Amino acid sequence: MMRLSVFVIFFIIISNVDAQFTDRYWAFGDSSAIDFKNANNPIATTSILRARGTCTSICDSIGDLILYAASANPVLLQTVNAFAQGYMINRFNQIISNGDSLKSGQLYQEMTIVPNPANSNQFYVFSVGVTSTPIPGIYYSLVDMSLNNGQGYVIQKNIQLRTNAVCDAIAVTRHGNGRDWWVIFKNWSTTTPVNDYYVYLVSPSGVSPPIIQNIGEPFFNGGLSRLKFNLDGNHLYCINFGSFIERFTFDRCSGVLSNTLTISNGVNNPTNRAFWSIECSADESKLYATAIYNGLGQNYSYLYQFDLNSPNILASIDTLATFVRQSSSLGVEAGFIKLGPDHKIYLSTNYQINDCGYFYLYCDTSSYFTENMNLSVINYPDSLGTACDFQPYSFYLGGHRTYHGLPNNANYELGRLVGSVCDTLSVGVNELLNNPQNMYVYYDTQWQTSFINAKGLKGKKYSLTVYDITGKAILNLNGNLTNEYFTYNLPMEYLANGVYIVSL
Repeated sequence: MMRLSVFVIFFIIISNVDAQFTDRYWAFGDSSAIDFKNANNPIATTSILRARGTCTSICDSIGDLILYAASANPVLLQTVNAFAQGYMINRFNQIISNGDSLKSGQLYQEMTIVPNPANSNQFYVFSVGVTSTPIPGIYYSLVDMSLNNGQGYVIQKNIQLRTNAVCDAIAVTRHGNGRDWWVIFKNWSTTTPVNDYYVYLVSPSGVSPPIIQNIGEPFFNGGLSRLKFNLDGNHLYCINFGSFIERFTFDRCSGVLSNTLTISNGVNNPTNRAFWSIECSADESKLYATAIYNGLGQNYSYLYQFDLNSPNILASIDTLATFVRQSSSLGVEAGFIKLGPDHKIYLSTNYQINDCGYFYLYCDTSSYFTENMNLSVINYPDSLGTACDFQPYSFYLGGHRTYHGLPNNANYELGRLVGSVCDTLSVGVNELLNNPQNMYVYYDTQWQTSFINAKGLKGKKYSLTVYDITGKAILNLNGNLTNEYFTYNLPMEYLANGVYIVSL
């Protein structure tokens, strides 16, 4: 009887797992968009969005738009129901086929896009619904942009991961292996203080069951919370409407949160502000936050800077700007802040005006103001105080308008965590631990050839298969063995740089 031994599944790295995707196109607000393809010269462009808050987008490696999504419906503009569903849009500014009616709520950070590590044409769109909507829980949909003549088609829709209410917050960062992704949500309860975080791994196998961790200050006034990773993905910040600011260390290999740093616990906060949005400078030396309301009324909102190198971070608070509303339905209010590909921080301000009986969207053609036709910019966020150069209403949106929201995009250009225990891809860990190393693969960059060698073979026949990272077989050889040794030279000059799997 013929015996066949499977010795190992071995990954070879021809080059680092370079970023395939970028955050170079922002679509938000009332048909607003920014093209960051040239990060040093961002250009205002257009979209088909009418979204007060939740929005997200993703581009390819050279900065061309792939798709964007939002929690609103461009057809239903003036009713509450307009916010009860999300939709996806392709690069042609068309709603993607089967990409409407996505489960999502009516708030501000309820969607994000995650590349499918198993297929570079497919993208997960995660969404949440908080308890104020009839659709609480965590959902995802999967879109394949290679279908429908390149216009995209949603192949899986509204798959529910959780049924409990969660916060208005989704955060994403790249796994330390440079291929997979971590997606984080936070639980919400209106009756019992909670502090449980759900950490999902998105890998070629799909969406794994969550790691559930209890960490940080338990609170129930947290539905209006935000989660934000720093640029390097090793710190996660959480703020909420109860004036909390917390920071956790995040392990990009294991998905574990640790080392809670409480900057504001809602009691020690002398400003009595309800924090609304948060962002780090690129070097994580400064933390920025917007806040609305205070003990004096509901007509003030603020932009703050904190010095993260200060021994008392909360005491280092510096008010960069104050915004005033004349009433609850008239005037400007600070919205979301986001670090751009140019490492500047952009601030959206919403001009509250009840011009059509329902102020969630601008309806009257006269509701164009300096405050909602421009973004404000912090030009040097790494600098302290006035040196950060905050310039209000300095980026013109080309005649389009902004509301509160800015895109909830990951740092898609974040690479693998070099020097960590997971900075190279591996499979079959148990097999590697329990078997001697019988196969060796060496890639010669000058010859652009992989040399595959094995020893200690006991079978009479062999099968050699090489896969790309999507699982597609690019080589399959079968033959007879004459001794315990095997060797094969694999030319790779016509193959793309990346990760390949060799199976013997």
